[in-house]
This record gives sequence, C-alpha cells and structure tokens, in this order.
Amino acid sequence: MVVATLLWGATFVVIRDSVARVPPHALVLLRFAAASLIFGAGLLVRRRGITRSEWMGGAIAGVCGAGGFLFQAIGLEHTSAGSSAFLTFAGTSFAAVFAWVLIGQRPSGILLAGIALALAGSALLTLREGLAAGPGELWTLLGALCFALQIVAYSRWAPAADPLALAAVQCATLTLVMLPWWGSAALAARSLEGPTLLRLGYLVVAGSVIAPLLQVIAQRDLPAGRVGLLFTLEPLFALAFAVSVGGERFDARWWLGATLILSAVVGVEARPSRSAAPR
Repeated sequence: MVVATLLWGATFVVIRDSVARVPPHALVLLRFAAASLIFGAGLLVRRRGITRSEWMGGAIAGVCGAGGFLFQAIGLEHTSAGSSAFLTFAGTSFAAVFAWVLIGQRPSGILLAGIALALAGSALLTLREGLAAGPGELWTLLGALCFALQIVAYSRWAPAADPLALAAVQCATLTLVMLPWWGSAALAARSLEGPTLLRLGYLVVAGSVIAPLLQVIAQRDLPAGRVGLLFTLEPLFALAFAVSVGGERFDARWWLGATLILSAVVGVEARPSRSAAPR
C-alpha cells in the first residue's frame, strides 16, 4: 500500500501538467482505456475466468473510481497539487466511517486518533497558502469521497477475489463510464507528443495498472480504515514530487507535517491488532 501511494503521489504533478494540454475527462478516459488493454492482456495470459463476485465488486469500485479520478482532474485545473493532495486525504479518511456504516468494520480509537494526527500533518504539509473553498477544492473533495467509497468496495470484495480480475473489471468499468467523452479523448490522443505522451504513459502504467493492483492486493488483508490512513502518505509523496519535479515552492512546515504523518502511520501500524475490529 505504501508503494501504491508513492506511485499515486507523483500523479498529482503529472496530472496538473497534463490538463494544460488535455481536457480532464479525456485524460481520465485515455489512461484507463489503455490500462484496460493491459489488464485484458494479463487476463488472456492467465486464462482464468471472472467470478460473479469479482464482476460486482469491480463494477462498483469502477463507478466510484470514475468519479474520483474525474473530479480530481477537474479540481487540479483550479488548485495546486499540494492542496489537491491534502483534500484527497481529507476525503479518503472518511473510508473508516463509510466502512463502519456499510460493511461493519468499526474503527478503533487509536485508528481515529491516527487519522486526526495525520490530517493535521497533511494540512501542514500541503496547505502552504491556506485553503479557500473555491470550485477546484470542492471538486477535489467530492472526488476524494468517491475514492473513500472505492476503498470500502475493495474491502468488501478483495479478500475473496483474484486481485488481477478485480482490478481489471474496475478499470474496464471506469472506462465504460467515461465513454461519452470518447470523441474529445480521440481528438486529444491525436495531438499527444513529447512530454505529454510520457506523462500519459506514467499515468497508465504506474497510476492505473500497478498502483490499483497493489491496492487490491493490500486490501485482501487490510481493513478500509487502515488503508484510508495509509493514503495520508500520498500527500507526503505528492509534495516531495511537487517540490523536486513540479517546481512548487518549498515550505519549512513540510518537516513538521511529515513528522506528524509518519508518527500517525507508525503509531497505528505498530499495533495492527487494535486498529480495527475483526471482520
């Protein structure tokens, strides 16, 4: 799960730079259409069928993921990569609450405390110029809530599913949801070249194939609340990429924010048996 958040952390800067040339909906459709082809090839090599449960779980996760990625991309047109990273964690932290209500995974006190500490650290880490409730921030938060529901869907179906099959159905469903924008996506694809094409390649391979597959594998064992907490590492990685690659201004509060996040993750993961009630 940590590796997945590392790969996704870089996508904040990549998406921010990509939406300047490719419309958000076209970018989401292109990356997941290409990823679906990769997953399809993997399933053909495996020669394994997809169960009814994997179809259902993947479809629900795909619909939630479509909302998450689309709203996040729209938000990045109007907000910084750092603010997007903070709001994404703020929304995904609701996975613990959603999982309690929807599938009965009750979060422990230490997990809730860890989420609160990590949220404070994420704010220090990413909100370098404050957070205004503009349209970009609202779109990003809405996308993050969709991601939280996707985490819950994985927690419900991943333990008994084949990770490749579940991730493949999720990716294909997401692509189908975005098909109404195929015209603009095809038009954008014809103009892709140079750095933009390389960015899309990273979004496809790292952000849409490897990272989702790692998440499904992780959620075979981890409850939704702990996965939501581990997502707090994403803004940490996102800010690191924003500072080193994306050219965003460095802030000394980064060190305190990073310390709070790592303390929250280590504090909860050091006592995994207490982080969530048994299924």
